[in-house]
Amino acid sequence: MAIDKLPPGIGNNAPPAPNKYQQNVASDSATGARPSATSNTQDSVTLTPQAQRLGQVQQTLVNSPAPDNSARIEALKKAINEGSYQVDSDKLAANIARFEQDLEGL
Repeated sequence: MAIDKLPPGIGNNAPPAPNKYQQNVASDSATGARPSATSNTQDSVTLTPQAQRLGQVQQTLVNSPAPDNSARIEALKKAINEGSYQVDSDKLAANIARFEQDLEGL
């Protein structure tokens, strides 16, 4: 497609898309003046109880020591390398199903 044959509405002649967000523009915005830094408005945030609990759990995890699984990992590596590691397909399927149910509950 040639650049000089763009579809209607695309290119330099296209009007800007309307802004779907309401903008509060002060009357002195045309002069370039900015709002005062000492305005009396104050923002606030309210967290849901679930978000507060999630923050508590996160802090608990950050403050707790990491478990030492190195012995178990080495035993699994050895079993895999020797070819003696067996996958329990019933247990694996049950764990996958439980994981899926847990995801649905979120």
